[in-house]
Amino acid sequence: MKSTGIIAEFNPFHNGHLYHLEETRKLTGSDFLIAVMSGDFTQRGFPAVYRKYMRTRSALLSGADLVIEMPVFGTLAAAADFADCGVSLLAAAGIADFLSFGSECGDLAMLKEQAVRAQEETAGQSDLIKKALRTGISWPKARAMAYEDSGGLSASPNDILGMEYLRALNKYHAPMTPVTVKRTDPGYHSDKRSGSFASAFAIRQALEKKDERFLSDVLPEAHFYALKEEGCPEIRISDFDFLYNYRLYSMSPDELFHTAGMPEALARRIDNSRLCFDSAKNRIQTLKSRQDTYTKVSRCLANAALGITKEDQESFKTLQSAPWIRILGFRRQATPLLAELKKRAQVPVITKTADAKNLLSEKALRLFEKNLQASELYRMACEQKTGRPMKNEYTRSLIIL
Repeated sequence: MKSTGIIAEFNPFHNGHLYHLEETRKLTGSDFLIAVMSGDFTQRGFPAVYRKYMRTRSALLSGADLVIEMPVFGTLAAAADFADCGVSLLAAAGIADFLSFGSECGDLAMLKEQAVRAQEETAGQSDLIKKALRTGISWPKARAMAYEDSGGLSASPNDILGMEYLRALNKYHAPMTPVTVKRTDPGYHSDKRSGSFASAFAIRQALEKKDERFLSDVLPEAHFYALKEEGCPEIRISDFDFLYNYRLYSMSPDELFHTAGMPEALARRIDNSRLCFDSAKNRIQTLKSRQDTYTKVSRCLANAALGITKEDQESFKTLQSAPWIRILGFRRQATPLLAELKKRAQVPVITKTADAKNLLSEKALRLFEKNLQASELYRMACEQKTGRPMKNEYTRSLIIL
Protein backbone atom coordinates (compact mmCIF):
# COMPACT_ATOMS: atom_id res chain seq x y z
CA MET A 1 0.00 0.00 0.00
CA LYS A 2 1.58 3.26 -1.19
CA SER A 3 0.37 6.76 -0.32
CA THR A 4 1.32 10.29 -1.37
CA GLY A 5 0.83 13.52 0.52
CA ILE A 6 -0.08 16.81 -1.14
CA ILE A 7 -0.07 20.16 0.67
CA ALA A 8 -2.60 22.56 -0.83
CA GLU A 9 -5.21 25.25 -0.32
CA PHE A 10 -7.66 24.33 -3.11
CA ASN A 11 -8.83 27.94 -3.07
CA PRO A 12 -10.89 26.95 -4.98
CA PHE A 13 -10.31 23.43 -6.31
CA HIS A 14 -9.72 23.77 -10.08
CA ASN A 15 -8.60 21.77 -13.12
CA GLY A 16 -4.94 22.36 -12.29
CA HIS A 17 -5.45 20.64 -8.93
CA LEU A 18 -7.29 17.80 -10.66
CA TYR A 19 -4.35 17.42 -13.07
CA HIS A 20 -1.91 17.44 -10.13
CA LEU A 21 -3.80 14.61 -8.40
CA GLU A 22 -3.99 12.53 -11.58
CA GLU A 23 -0.32 13.05 -12.49
CA THR A 24 0.77 12.32 -8.91
CA ARG A 25 -1.00 8.98 -8.96
CA LYS A 26 0.68 8.14 -12.27
CA LEU A 27 4.15 9.23 -11.12
CA THR A 28 4.08 7.43 -7.79
CA GLY A 29 1.78 4.50 -8.42
CA SER A 30 0.08 5.38 -5.14
CA ASP A 31 -3.03 3.63 -3.92
CA PHE A 32 -4.04 6.66 -1.85
CA LEU A 33 -3.65 10.44 -2.03
CA ILE A 34 -3.62 12.44 1.22
CA ALA A 35 -4.33 16.17 1.06
CA VAL A 36 -3.19 18.48 3.86
CA MET A 37 -5.46 21.44 3.15
CA SER A 38 -5.63 24.94 4.62
CA GLY A 39 -8.68 25.51 6.79
CA ASP A 40 -10.80 28.64 6.45
CA PHE A 41 -7.91 31.12 6.12
CA THR A 42 -5.14 31.03 3.56
CA GLN A 43 -1.42 31.68 3.30
CA ARG A 44 -1.91 35.00 1.52
CA GLY A 45 -3.75 36.29 4.59
CA PHE A 46 -7.29 36.24 3.18
CA PRO A 47 -10.26 34.09 4.14
CA ALA A 48 -10.71 31.15 1.78
CA VAL A 49 -13.23 31.85 -0.96
CA TYR A 50 -15.24 28.78 0.12
CA ARG A 51 -15.62 27.06 3.48
CA LYS A 52 -13.18 24.22 4.17
CA TYR A 53 -15.92 21.56 4.02
CA MET A 54 -16.94 22.54 0.49
CA ARG A 55 -13.30 22.43 -0.66
CA THR A 56 -12.85 19.07 1.09
CA ARG A 57 -15.80 17.64 -0.81
CA SER A 58 -14.43 18.97 -4.11
CA ALA A 59 -11.06 17.32 -3.45
CA LEU A 60 -12.56 13.96 -2.45
CA LEU A 61 -14.81 13.92 -5.51
CA SER A 62 -11.75 14.64 -7.66
CA GLY A 63 -9.46 11.85 -6.48
CA ALA A 64 -8.16 12.70 -3.02
CA ASP A 65 -8.74 9.87 -0.54
CA LEU A 66 -8.17 11.66 2.76
CA VAL A 67 -8.25 15.37 3.66
CA ILE A 68 -6.49 16.66 6.79
CA GLU A 69 -6.89 20.24 7.97
CA MET A 70 -3.84 22.49 8.25
CA PRO A 71 -4.39 24.65 11.37
CA VAL A 72 -4.63 28.42 11.08
CA PHE A 73 -1.20 28.80 12.74
CA GLY A 74 0.33 27.13 9.69
CA THR A 75 -1.83 28.77 7.05
CA LEU A 76 -1.50 32.39 8.25
CA ALA A 77 2.30 32.26 8.14
CA ALA A 78 5.19 32.82 5.76
CA ALA A 79 6.16 30.14 3.23
CA ALA A 80 8.74 28.44 5.46
CA ASP A 81 6.29 28.00 8.35
CA PHE A 82 3.50 26.94 5.95
CA ALA A 83 5.81 24.25 4.53
CA ASP A 84 6.96 23.19 8.01
CA CYS A 85 3.37 22.67 9.10
CA GLY A 86 2.31 20.68 6.05
CA VAL A 87 5.38 18.44 6.02
CA SER A 88 5.31 17.93 9.79
CA LEU A 89 1.64 16.89 9.70
CA LEU A 90 2.36 14.31 7.00
CA ALA A 91 5.42 13.08 8.89
CA ALA A 92 3.42 12.78 12.11
CA ALA A 93 0.71 10.83 10.28
CA GLY A 94 3.30 8.21 9.33
CA ILE A 95 1.42 6.98 6.27
CA ALA A 96 2.85 9.01 3.35
CA ASP A 97 5.55 7.46 1.17
CA PHE A 98 5.83 10.45 -1.18
CA LEU A 99 5.34 14.21 -1.06
CA SER A 100 4.09 15.70 -4.33
CA PHE A 101 4.05 19.41 -5.09
CA GLY A 102 3.53 21.60 -8.13
CA SER A 103 6.32 23.75 -9.54
CA GLU A 104 6.84 26.09 -12.45
CA CYS A 105 10.11 24.44 -13.51
CA GLY A 106 9.05 20.81 -13.03
CA ASP A 107 12.71 19.88 -12.38
CA LEU A 108 13.20 18.19 -9.00
CA ALA A 109 16.99 17.91 -9.33
CA MET A 110 17.31 21.64 -9.95
CA LEU A 111 14.99 22.46 -7.04
CA LYS A 112 17.06 20.26 -4.71
CA GLU A 113 20.28 21.94 -5.82
CA GLN A 114 18.84 25.41 -5.42
CA ALA A 115 17.28 24.56 -2.03
CA VAL A 116 20.79 23.81 -0.74
CA ARG A 117 22.24 26.98 -2.27
CA ALA A 118 19.44 29.12 -0.85
CA GLN A 119 20.41 28.24 2.73
CA GLU A 120 23.40 30.57 2.60
CA GLU A 121 23.34 34.09 1.20
CA THR A 122 26.58 35.07 -0.50
CA ALA A 123 28.16 38.54 -0.41
CA GLY A 124 27.34 38.93 -4.09
CA GLN A 125 23.70 38.11 -3.48
CA SER A 126 23.57 40.60 -0.59
CA ASP A 127 24.89 43.34 -2.89
CA LEU A 128 22.32 42.47 -5.54
CA ILE A 129 19.53 42.59 -2.94
CA LYS A 130 20.61 46.04 -1.76
CA LYS A 131 20.80 47.27 -5.34
CA ALA A 132 17.33 45.93 -6.10
CA LEU A 133 15.87 47.49 -2.93
CA ARG A 134 17.12 50.90 -4.02
CA THR A 135 14.88 50.62 -7.09
CA GLY A 136 11.84 50.53 -4.80
CA ILE A 137 10.76 46.88 -5.06
CA SER A 138 9.90 44.75 -2.04
CA TRP A 139 12.51 42.80 -0.07
CA PRO A 140 11.14 39.31 -0.92
CA LYS A 141 11.09 40.14 -4.64
CA ALA A 142 14.57 41.70 -4.40
CA ARG A 143 15.91 38.54 -2.74
CA ALA A 144 14.32 36.25 -5.31
CA MET A 145 15.65 38.33 -8.20
CA ALA A 146 19.14 38.47 -6.67
CA TYR A 147 19.27 34.71 -6.22
CA GLU A 148 18.05 34.17 -9.77
CA ASP A 149 20.59 36.63 -11.23
CA SER A 150 23.46 35.06 -9.31
CA GLY A 151 22.90 31.48 -10.34
CA GLY A 152 19.51 30.67 -11.76
CA LEU A 153 17.51 30.35 -8.55
CA SER A 154 13.89 30.50 -9.61
CA ALA A 155 11.84 33.47 -8.43
CA SER A 156 8.57 31.70 -9.23
CA PRO A 157 6.26 31.38 -6.17
CA ASN A 158 5.66 27.63 -6.45
CA ASP A 159 9.32 26.87 -7.11
CA ILE A 160 10.21 28.81 -3.96
CA LEU A 161 7.53 26.96 -2.00
CA GLY A 162 8.79 23.66 -3.43
CA MET A 163 12.26 24.43 -2.11
CA GLU A 164 10.71 25.11 1.30
CA TYR A 165 9.07 21.67 1.19
CA LEU A 166 12.44 20.10 0.43
CA ARG A 167 14.03 22.00 3.32
CA ALA A 168 11.23 20.90 5.66
CA LEU A 169 11.64 17.24 4.63
CA ASN A 170 15.25 17.44 5.81
CA LYS A 171 14.35 19.37 8.95
CA TYR A 172 11.87 16.76 10.16
CA HIS A 173 13.81 13.77 8.75
CA ALA A 174 10.57 12.86 7.02
CA PRO A 175 10.78 9.49 5.21
CA MET A 176 8.92 10.78 2.14
CA THR A 177 10.29 10.81 -1.39
CA PRO A 178 9.64 14.18 -3.07
CA VAL A 179 8.14 14.37 -6.56
CA THR A 180 7.10 17.45 -8.49
CA VAL A 181 4.47 18.05 -11.16
CA LYS A 182 5.02 20.87 -13.63
CA ARG A 183 2.23 23.44 -13.41
CA THR A 184 0.06 23.86 -16.48
CA ASP A 185 -1.55 27.26 -15.84
CA PRO A 186 -0.15 30.52 -17.30
CA GLY A 187 1.40 31.55 -13.98
CA TYR A 188 0.72 32.05 -10.27
CA HIS A 189 -0.37 35.70 -10.64
CA SER A 190 -1.70 35.49 -14.20
CA ASP A 191 -5.30 36.46 -14.89
CA LYS A 192 -5.29 34.51 -18.17
CA ARG A 193 -6.10 30.89 -18.89
CA SER A 194 -4.44 28.20 -20.97
CA GLY A 195 -7.09 25.90 -22.37
CA SER A 196 -8.91 24.45 -19.38
CA PHE A 197 -6.25 25.63 -16.92
CA ALA A 198 -6.04 28.89 -14.98
CA SER A 199 -4.44 30.01 -11.74
CA ALA A 200 -6.47 30.24 -8.54
CA PHE A 201 -5.87 34.00 -8.72
CA ALA A 202 -7.57 34.22 -12.13
CA ILE A 203 -10.40 32.00 -10.95
CA ARG A 204 -11.06 34.14 -7.88
CA GLN A 205 -11.19 37.19 -10.16
CA ALA A 206 -13.68 35.39 -12.41
CA LEU A 207 -15.79 34.52 -9.37
CA GLU A 208 -15.95 38.19 -8.41
CA LYS A 209 -16.93 39.13 -11.96
CA LYS A 210 -19.35 36.19 -12.15
CA ASP A 211 -17.76 35.12 -15.43
CA GLU A 212 -19.68 31.86 -15.78
CA ARG A 213 -18.12 30.93 -19.13
CA PHE A 214 -14.57 31.27 -17.80
CA LEU A 215 -15.44 29.31 -14.66
CA SER A 216 -17.15 26.47 -16.52
CA ASP A 217 -13.98 26.02 -18.60
CA VAL A 218 -11.47 25.90 -15.72
CA LEU A 219 -13.37 24.30 -12.82
CA PRO A 220 -14.14 20.55 -12.71
CA GLU A 221 -17.67 19.21 -12.40
CA ALA A 222 -16.83 18.21 -8.82
CA HIS A 223 -16.59 21.89 -7.85
CA PHE A 224 -20.15 22.65 -8.97
CA TYR A 225 -21.51 19.47 -7.40
CA ALA A 226 -19.80 20.20 -4.08
CA LEU A 227 -21.03 23.79 -4.15
CA LYS A 228 -24.60 22.59 -4.60
CA GLU A 229 -24.25 19.98 -1.83
CA GLU A 230 -22.66 22.33 0.70
CA GLY A 231 -24.63 25.46 -0.18
CA CYS A 232 -21.92 27.79 1.10
CA PRO A 233 -21.44 31.36 -0.16
CA GLU A 234 -18.36 32.94 -1.68
CA ILE A 235 -16.49 34.76 1.07
CA ARG A 236 -14.40 37.90 0.53
CA ILE A 237 -12.15 39.79 2.88
CA SER A 238 -14.76 42.59 2.74
CA ASP A 239 -17.06 40.28 4.72
CA PHE A 240 -14.66 40.82 7.63
CA ASP A 241 -14.36 44.62 7.35
CA PHE A 242 -16.31 45.28 10.55
CA LEU A 243 -14.30 42.71 12.52
CA TYR A 244 -11.01 44.15 11.27
CA ASN A 245 -12.01 47.72 12.10
CA TYR A 246 -13.26 46.78 15.57
CA ARG A 247 -10.24 44.67 16.47
CA LEU A 248 -7.63 47.16 15.24
CA TYR A 249 -9.45 50.02 16.98
CA SER A 250 -9.70 48.17 20.31
CA MET A 251 -6.23 46.58 20.48
CA SER A 252 -3.54 48.21 22.61
CA PRO A 253 -0.10 48.93 21.11
CA ASP A 254 1.29 46.02 23.16
CA GLU A 255 -1.38 43.63 21.82
CA LEU A 256 -0.60 44.74 18.27
CA PHE A 257 3.13 44.18 18.78
CA HIS A 258 2.49 40.69 20.17
CA THR A 259 0.32 39.67 17.20
CA ALA A 260 1.77 36.73 15.25
CA GLY A 261 4.14 37.84 12.51
CA MET A 262 3.79 41.53 13.38
CA PRO A 263 6.92 43.72 12.94
CA GLU A 264 7.26 46.60 15.39
CA ALA A 265 7.19 49.27 12.66
CA LEU A 266 3.96 47.87 11.21
CA ALA A 267 2.38 47.71 14.67
CA ARG A 268 3.16 51.42 15.10
CA ARG A 269 1.62 52.30 11.72
CA ILE A 270 -1.53 50.36 12.60
CA ASP A 271 -1.74 52.02 16.01
CA ASN A 272 -1.41 55.47 14.40
CA SER A 273 -4.28 54.69 12.03
CA ARG A 274 -6.64 53.04 14.54
CA LEU A 275 -9.26 55.82 14.13
CA CYS A 276 -9.25 55.56 10.34
CA PHE A 277 -11.99 53.02 9.66
CA ASP A 278 -11.67 51.57 6.18
CA SER A 279 -12.09 48.39 4.17
CA ALA A 280 -9.58 45.64 4.94
CA LYS A 281 -8.26 45.80 1.37
CA ASN A 282 -7.64 49.55 1.58
CA ARG A 283 -5.97 49.15 4.99
CA ILE A 284 -3.55 46.59 3.59
CA GLN A 285 -2.76 48.77 0.60
CA THR A 286 -2.12 51.79 2.84
CA LEU A 287 0.03 49.90 5.35
CA LYS A 288 2.28 47.94 2.99
CA SER A 289 5.88 48.98 2.43
CA ARG A 290 9.06 47.64 0.82
CA GLN A 291 9.82 45.61 3.94
CA ASP A 292 6.22 44.72 4.75
CA THR A 293 4.65 43.39 1.57
CA TYR A 294 0.93 43.29 0.78
CA THR A 295 0.75 39.61 1.69
CA LYS A 296 2.72 40.05 4.91
CA VAL A 297 0.48 42.93 6.04
CA SER A 298 -2.56 40.88 5.08
CA ARG A 299 -1.42 37.98 7.28
CA CYS A 300 -0.65 40.30 10.19
CA LEU A 301 -4.09 41.93 10.03
CA ALA A 302 -5.77 38.54 9.82
CA ASN A 303 -3.82 37.31 12.85
CA ALA A 304 -4.78 40.48 14.73
CA ALA A 305 -8.46 40.05 13.83
CA LEU A 306 -8.41 36.40 14.92
CA GLY A 307 -6.42 37.08 18.11
CA ILE A 308 -3.46 34.91 17.12
CA THR A 309 -0.36 35.96 19.04
CA LYS A 310 3.38 35.42 18.75
CA GLU A 311 3.08 33.22 21.84
CA ASP A 312 0.52 31.07 20.00
CA GLN A 313 2.86 30.69 17.03
CA GLU A 314 5.80 29.79 19.27
CA SER A 315 3.70 27.25 21.20
CA PHE A 316 2.63 25.74 17.89
CA LYS A 317 6.27 25.44 16.77
CA THR A 318 7.33 23.82 20.05
CA LEU A 319 4.77 21.13 19.21
CA GLN A 320 6.57 20.58 15.86
CA SER A 321 3.80 22.48 14.02
CA ALA A 322 1.69 19.32 14.24
CA PRO A 323 -0.03 19.06 17.66
CA TRP A 324 -2.91 17.00 16.21
CA ILE A 325 -4.23 15.52 12.97
CA ARG A 326 -7.78 16.61 12.28
CA ILE A 327 -9.61 14.72 9.55
CA LEU A 328 -12.10 16.73 7.49
CA GLY A 329 -13.19 13.91 5.19
CA PHE A 330 -12.29 10.67 3.44
CA ARG A 331 -13.47 8.20 0.85
CA ARG A 332 -14.83 4.88 2.07
CA GLN A 333 -12.32 3.05 -0.11
CA ALA A 334 -9.60 4.63 2.05
CA THR A 335 -10.62 2.65 5.16
CA PRO A 336 -7.33 0.65 5.10
CA LEU A 337 -5.44 3.96 5.05
CA LEU A 338 -7.35 5.21 8.11
CA ALA A 339 -6.56 1.97 9.93
CA GLU A 340 -2.85 2.53 9.24
CA LEU A 341 -3.14 6.15 10.34
CA LYS A 342 -4.53 5.13 13.71
CA LYS A 343 -1.66 2.66 14.15
CA ARG A 344 1.19 4.92 13.06
CA ALA A 345 0.19 8.47 13.97
CA GLN A 346 2.60 10.14 16.40
CA VAL A 347 0.00 12.72 17.54
CA PRO A 348 -3.71 12.45 18.39
CA VAL A 349 -6.04 11.89 15.43
CA ILE A 350 -9.26 13.87 15.78
CA THR A 351 -12.41 12.83 13.94
CA LYS A 352 -14.90 14.28 16.45
CA THR A 353 -14.24 17.80 17.68
CA ALA A 354 -15.66 17.09 21.13
CA ASP A 355 -13.02 14.37 21.67
CA ALA A 356 -10.17 16.89 21.56
CA LYS A 357 -10.38 17.73 25.26
CA ASN A 358 -9.67 14.09 26.13
CA LEU A 359 -6.92 13.62 23.55
CA LEU A 360 -4.81 16.77 23.66
CA SER A 361 -2.41 18.26 26.19
CA GLU A 362 -3.37 21.53 27.84
CA LYS A 363 -1.11 23.51 25.50
CA ALA A 364 -2.38 21.76 22.37
CA LEU A 365 -6.02 22.05 23.46
CA ARG A 366 -5.70 25.82 23.88
CA LEU A 367 -4.39 26.07 20.31
CA PHE A 368 -7.06 23.70 19.02
CA GLU A 369 -9.81 25.84 20.53
CA LYS A 370 -8.30 28.98 18.99
CA ASN A 371 -8.27 27.22 15.63
CA LEU A 372 -11.96 26.41 16.10
CA GLN A 373 -12.63 30.04 16.97
CA ALA A 374 -11.18 31.16 13.64
CA SER A 375 -13.48 28.74 11.81
CA GLU A 376 -16.48 29.93 13.82
CA LEU A 377 -15.77 33.54 12.83
CA TYR A 378 -15.67 32.36 9.22
CA ARG A 379 -19.01 30.56 9.74
CA MET A 380 -20.44 33.79 11.17
CA ALA A 381 -19.48 35.61 7.96
CA CYS A 382 -21.18 32.84 5.94
CA GLU A 383 -24.38 33.04 7.96
CA GLN A 384 -24.50 36.82 7.78
CA LYS A 385 -24.11 36.64 4.00
CA THR A 386 -26.80 34.01 3.43
CA GLY A 387 -29.13 34.54 6.36
CA ARG A 388 -29.10 30.78 6.89
CA PRO A 389 -27.72 28.87 9.89
CA MET A 390 -24.86 26.43 9.33
CA LYS A 391 -23.59 23.62 11.52
CA ASN A 392 -20.84 24.71 13.90
CA GLU A 393 -17.48 23.03 14.46
CA TYR A 394 -18.94 20.76 17.15
CA THR A 395 -21.99 19.59 15.22
CA ARG A 396 -20.48 19.39 11.73
CA SER A 397 -19.64 15.79 10.84
CA LEU A 398 -16.89 14.41 8.61
CA ILE A 399 -17.44 14.25 4.87
CA ILE A 400 -17.50 10.60 3.86
CA LEU A 401 -17.97 9.62 0.23
